[in-house]
Amino acid sequence: MLKNLFILPVIALIIALAGCETTNNNAAIDAAIAEMKAKDAEQDASVEAANKTAQRAEAMTEQNRSALRALNDKIDRMFRTISRK
Repeated sequence: MLKNLFILPVIALIIALAGCETTNNNAAIDAAIAEMKAKDAEQDASVEAANKTAQRAEAMTEQNRSALRALNDKIDRMFRTISRK
């Protein structure tokens, strides 16, 4: 009888502590999920910024090519004019 009076409260205490541990784990899991979502959003923003930078660089490259073609054409016309005289 004394043994049962000791064992039952100990089992109830263990079950209660296990329940508390599960709640804390859920909170930790939720916090970890929120942190990962924040990191994911930060990475998405970084990728977006890198894409915009790459697009600007591509546009500048095309603009430089266009300017070089125009300059090359102008030089060719100048040499043709000089060679005629």
